Amino acid sequence: MSNGHHVVVTWSGTDSDSQPIVQLLQRQNIPYAVEKENGLTQLEITVQAESLRALRDSVDALLVQLSSLED
Repeated sequence: MSNGHHVVVTWSGTDSDSQPIVQLLQRQNIPYAVEKENGLTQLEITVQAESLRALRDSVDALLVQLSSLED
């Protein structure tokens, strides 16, 4: 990684529960990796920014979007 900051958010659950999250990530062009093992799907979502403030804002926005899926 070049200059800047990053955070990796990890989520795990069933494949069917992961689908809305994957769709959201794809719509927002947010990088992620998928790993499937023993019936569980794990998503690793990478958020990058040039400053800590921008990183915080991006992570906050991601968490708001993910929490909207619970409703």
